[in-house]
Amino acid sequence: MLCALAPLLTAGLLGAVPSLLLAVRRRRAYDVLGAVVFCGLLLTLFVSAGIAGGLKDPTADLTGQITLIVLWLTPTPHFLLMDRRAVWEAGRPTPQAFPSYPPPQGRPYASPYAPTVPGYGAPAAPYAQTPPPPAAPAAPTAETAHDLRELGELLRRQSREGRS
Repeated sequence: MLCALAPLLTAGLLGAVPSLLLAVRRRRAYDVLGAVVFCGLLLTLFVSAGIAGGLKDPTADLTGQITLIVLWLTPTPHFLLMDRRAVWEAGRPTPQAFPSYPPPQGRPYASPYAPTVPGYGAPAAPYAQTPPPPAAPAAPTAETAHDLRELGELLRRQSREGRS
């Protein structure tokens, strides 16, 4: 909380502290970008203060005043908005994002630790599932039977002619 109040209590002179703290803690691109922006504003404030103090330049004076107001009022809301839980967890994978695999069907392996039915030594219900029976072969159709007859005739003719 003191970090959020530092720019307000120091009239903007410590305006880069909250964004620097976020950038150091999280090391994400947009936090580092925020720290660079606020450090650039702080540098602009110091440069314009030096120019306005030594040369009495009104443009540098106005630039310094605007920069000081920005550094005084914006770092606190920036820090409070960026330090929320929703922003902290943005981009992290959630447990639901990982694929879930279906449970194995049948008895995947013989384990000495598989639960057994008392008194029988056989695996309990989850491991006792048997695989489904294989599908019966399809009955030959009229086209298939015709093709098979032609193939048989072709093979007989080749064997009579001496080809193999």
